[in-house]
Amino acid sequence: MFDVSKYSFLLRLLSVKSNTLILGFLLLNIALPLSASPAKLSHYFQESWTTRDGLPHNTINSITQSNDGYLWLATWEGAARFNGREFEVFGRGPLTGLPDSGVRSLTLDHNKNLLLTGARGGVSRYTAKGWQNWPSFNVLINAVAEDADGNFWLASEGQGLFRQRPDGTRQQFSITAGKTSDVVHSLLIDDNGRLWAGTPRGLVWLDTNAANPEINLVNALPSAAVFVLRPYAGGLLIGTERGLFRYNQGDIALLSTALADIAVSALLVQNDQIWIGSTDQGLLRYSELGVETLNIAGGLPNNRILSLYLDNENSIWAGTNGGLIRLRAAPFVTYTTENGLVGDYVRALLAHSDGSVWVGTSQGISRRTASGFATVSLSAASKGQSILSLAEGNDGGLWIGTYTDGLLRYANGKVTTQYDRTSGLLANEVRAILPEKNGGVWIGTSQGLSFINADGVLNYSSADGLPTPFVMTLYQHTDGRLFVGTGGGVAIRQPDGRMTTLDTTTLDNAEYAFGFAADPKANVLWITTDRGLVAYDLNTDSAQIIGRNAGLPFDKVFQAVIDQQQNLWLSSNRGILRLDRESINQFLSGTLPSVSYELFGEGDGMQSAQANGGSMQAATVTASGSIIFATSKGISEVYPTDLKKLYINSLPVVIEHLKVDGALISLDQELQLGAGMHRLELQFAGLGYIMPKHIQYSTKLNGFDSSWVARGNNTIAEYTNLPSGHYQFSVRASYPQGAWSEQVASFNFIILPYFWQRPIFWFSAMLAALLLIAIVLRWRFTAQHKRERKLRIQVANKTLELQQQADNLQIIDRERSELLQHIRRQAQEFELQARLDALTGLANRRAFDESLARECARARRNKLPLCLVLLDVDHFKQVNDTFSHSIGDKVLQKVAVAIRRYCREDDTVARWGGEEFAVLLPNTTTQVAAEICERMRQAVAQLDFSEFSPNLHITISIGIARYADGMQHDKLLSHSDMALYQAKQGGRNKIVVAES
Repeated sequence: MFDVSKYSFLLRLLSVKSNTLILGFLLLNIALPLSASPAKLSHYFQESWTTRDGLPHNTINSITQSNDGYLWLATWEGAARFNGREFEVFGRGPLTGLPDSGVRSLTLDHNKNLLLTGARGGVSRYTAKGWQNWPSFNVLINAVAEDADGNFWLASEGQGLFRQRPDGTRQQFSITAGKTSDVVHSLLIDDNGRLWAGTPRGLVWLDTNAANPEINLVNALPSAAVFVLRPYAGGLLIGTERGLFRYNQGDIALLSTALADIAVSALLVQNDQIWIGSTDQGLLRYSELGVETLNIAGGLPNNRILSLYLDNENSIWAGTNGGLIRLRAAPFVTYTTENGLVGDYVRALLAHSDGSVWVGTSQGISRRTASGFATVSLSAASKGQSILSLAEGNDGGLWIGTYTDGLLRYANGKVTTQYDRTSGLLANEVRAILPEKNGGVWIGTSQGLSFINADGVLNYSSADGLPTPFVMTLYQHTDGRLFVGTGGGVAIRQPDGRMTTLDTTTLDNAEYAFGFAADPKANVLWITTDRGLVAYDLNTDSAQIIGRNAGLPFDKVFQAVIDQQQNLWLSSNRGILRLDRESINQFLSGTLPSVSYELFGEGDGMQSAQANGGSMQAATVTASGSIIFATSKGISEVYPTDLKKLYINSLPVVIEHLKVDGALISLDQELQLGAGMHRLELQFAGLGYIMPKHIQYSTKLNGFDSSWVARGNNTIAEYTNLPSGHYQFSVRASYPQGAWSEQVASFNFIILPYFWQRPIFWFSAMLAALLLIAIVLRWRFTAQHKRERKLRIQVANKTLELQQQADNLQIIDRERSELLQHIRRQAQEFELQARLDALTGLANRRAFDESLARECARARRNKLPLCLVLLDVDHFKQVNDTFSHSIGDKVLQKVAVAIRRYCREDDTVARWGGEEFAVLLPNTTTQVAAEICERMRQAVAQLDFSEFSPNLHITISIGIARYADGMQHDKLLSHSDMALYQAKQGGRNKIVVAES
């Protein structure tokens, strides 16, 4: 049995599928001073990242968290900076100054600056001012440590130790003379100034305070490689290839015999727990629970652990040879058959008055108590044991609704009564049960409503006023009204027996009523429907819908429950929604346009985001305040009061990127932007890693915004056409229900005015206006004198003008003819443009369809061969998602050029649509077409996209079809498309010729 009550909050972690291997147990004479019991290792929620998620390499050599909150990962292809959503890689180049991209270790110095060490002796320090690289040591640097005097000690792969003083001078210490090799794996400086160094043959130490320190070998250790050192309880933990040892005041001993012969490659001390990374046995934890192991079978990407780190949110990060994994607490814990449930597909739940929880599944029923889950056998009365509904009777007994065996009464460990069709029920499928205080029971079935009491069975169907006979939920109010939820709406049986229906025409035409949740404090009945949540006022009989109109992300919600803080939780096919009560009240009163919500799913501890509904009840609140939901993969439980414990109080926030009119701009200093700037885009991130997609943001642009602007979980703020002036952009972040970050991230910038907006312009304009007035006055006097002379000249010129008019008419006629010709040319050019693809310059779909019809007709008429080729760019959606649509457009342009290069003069090449291209090859056999297409495929595969990303490689898949006599051109297209589909299903980057 799994004890689900013993471990309080820590046990409420996601139960993930894992096979925990117990390597040993804690000996009685070796005890740790443990306090609260930790959660089992197999119950931690796991998330992993690999190169598919943006890591530059799957081997994670070292992990640390910088002072600003970023998580840094050392890989052989650079240092990856992680903000919870995406990775930014820093490798070899002028920015870091590293001679090689291989990064071996990450360390924070005494000033909290980040030190990177790695291949070819590269060392680079990242500070608030940027990157500062050191002269190369010309040998791989495995580790670095800083002593009290600011000296840096560096461990090398073959050249012993280096000491670099603050003035940059260096000293080398060769670990030779038969003591051990010159390879140093690990370093640690203790409080006494001793430098401990792990080597392939053991452990050595030296005094960092000595001018010429002497190398001392620790003889008490076995002759084995020492890979990792950590301070522990006033001494050391020594991770070797032959087990984990503890050093304390000169004494060295195995920490536990259960850890003997474990090749220890990484260590992490978390309170009274020791996390141990091994070279081939996965991740181990040593605590009061003994030694637990998590390996590939339990979800690890790889069994070789190279690094371990505890971040600011108490998540455990492990770097492996197969990627990065994180173990953490999650809002939900899920229990499945692995924890003792009789079945994983759960439909009904009941929190019993005795404190137990009954779970109805498709394979039977389980009862959860303090000792775990126990299966309750119903085989005597139910063959299928598929449970749809549960209810507690007045005497504490259990009413059980089944899928095929009717209604069961369970008490004293056995089924005492059974009702089915033969007993008078309308159907054996029982989805809702509602016991009355007087002893009667209302039963909702797939064929109608039944009432059972001492007098027998009374049935109600559509003829009695039910919208449809498919009944899924029931609720009886204190005034005697019975609410019946059906597949066609809600029926209300009045105390006098009349049956009325709830008008849903104003409720977005909701039909299915999946569940009821009574809210006595508000005197509201919450109804979950296929159009959202309905608030039914039991005083006024009025109803309001909270669905898409309130900003909810989907329509169907199955079950509503109210937690101890009066917030609402809704189950659905796409996760669990938590609605803030204050937000609901403001929306219903019309003072808020939408409802604030949180959506929880598989990233939050649920093994399946698909919650089940249409049965009673599909969720329940326990006596301890937890809420349990029925899902397609077990039951998922959440403690609403503990949600805030998952979040750190103050979330670090950083401004990552600035774009001005699409161009990336440095954020190093206050920026001056020129006049005419149209669009300003700022990207920011809250550096929280528990649930980064749930982080909320608000921004304020001083000089533009009068107050903080809520951004939701959007990490980009855009401003357009800002006027000139001084601005300060600020952003803050918080987890849901958490406080806003105390330190906001800010950035100052100036938008310069146009020249005509400056004072000097207006001064110059005033002078120019005065000068203009003077000129106008002088012109006026001069004009009067000229007018008389002009009148005399006009008479003489009149005759000449008449002659000129005749000449002009001839010129106008000629110009009209030229204009008509110009218009005809433009029309022809417009016609040509209408047949070309604007992005690639190739023919478009319209032009290609005309060519296809024309060439098919010619091939049929002249009995000539004709081939149609369809080409598709492989994984093009990943290019758009990873690099942006603008990069995707440039990729398509380069691919189009490569394809067109190998087409002949008579061939027709067109952009078919999106990332697809089409080529028509007249008078060409399939063999020649395949040769042409192979040249195209190779040319595309060899295209250089390094200007966009060094890791971007593009391939194409090609389908070829041959025209057969009499074939319609749409059939030819279908054959070519089928060949293309086969090429993509066959692994992509290949050519498939359709069968004739």
